[in-house]
Amino acid sequence: MRWSMKKMIWMITKTLQNKMDCFIVIEGNRGLGKSTLALHLARGVAREMKKQGSPDYKFNWRNSLIYSKKETKHFWNKWKSSGIADEMINVTFNRDFYDTHQKDIIKMINMNRDHCNLFIACVPSFQTLDAQIKNLCKMRFTVVRRGLSIIHQKLNSIYLKDKWDQQTNEKIERSWMIKGIKKPQYSRLTTYRGYMNFPKLTDAQEEKYQEIKDLKRNLIARDEMGIQEEDEKKNDPVNIMIALLKEGKVKNGTFVDGFALANGFKPTSFKGKITGRLRENNEDSQLMNYYWDRKVVKERKAKGMFSV
Repeated sequence: MRWSMKKMIWMITKTLQNKMDCFIVIEGNRGLGKSTLALHLARGVAREMKKQGSPDYKFNWRNSLIYSKKETKHFWNKWKSSGIADEMINVTFNRDFYDTHQKDIIKMINMNRDHCNLFIACVPSFQTLDAQIKNLCKMRFTVVRRGLSIIHQKLNSIYLKDKWDQQTNEKIERSWMIKGIKKPQYSRLTTYRGYMNFPKLTDAQEEKYQEIKDLKRNLIARDEMGIQEEDEKKNDPVNIMIALLKEGKVKNGTFVDGFALANGFKPTSFKGKITGRLRENNEDSQLMNYYWDRKVVKERKAKGMFSV
């Protein structure tokens, strides 16, 4: 059965309007267009809702694209919103079952199902997701090649533990591999519900998507994984000021304030960042102890050159 993009968007819209959430997973190898399909679906639902006079499910490039566990937790507190977890593998990898954020996310998805959110998760392989996340998924797309996706839905069974029937479908796919079949009959899969074609993004859309993706990946590397590029570390104003303080090149707080303003920071928040980083490294976090004019006064007092 061939689905049109218009029909799929209509069905998702009706699901949401029926006071239900809609959790979709899109899987496929890198570069086949998982994110492209996700963007078409989310933007399509936003347009359809707008046509019907609803202000909900607006698509915002910066807010709707989600890359971190913190963003995911924040999303599930929203109502009637759309979000794309562009790299869901970073959020709900099946070996991260002990991760506190992941446990919270699973709880929030279960508890807030009446929030009627549209959540689209992109992953390399559906199998790598946490088992509970798989069970929460309502619909699954497998992008088999650029512009073509296979649509799956769970089996409607009370007793079946694995409603995605993964063992049966794995056997079917293995038989294709053994026989060297290049054009598989996806309709043989027990969860198969049809297929759908989807177009490329426009150049402008592709450029916007890449801009947000690069920005948020860098934030994750820095904030959640503790990774900073060497150049970024060297050019970090906080690191530069800490080095100057340790080298005894800072006269007083006025110099720090001027340096902060020159680099686009508020002096109070800039000093807070410095003290915080010194504290993290178990170093003296009292900035005045590094100022060289204060050290000179101490030395003079110690030598009895003057009294205060």
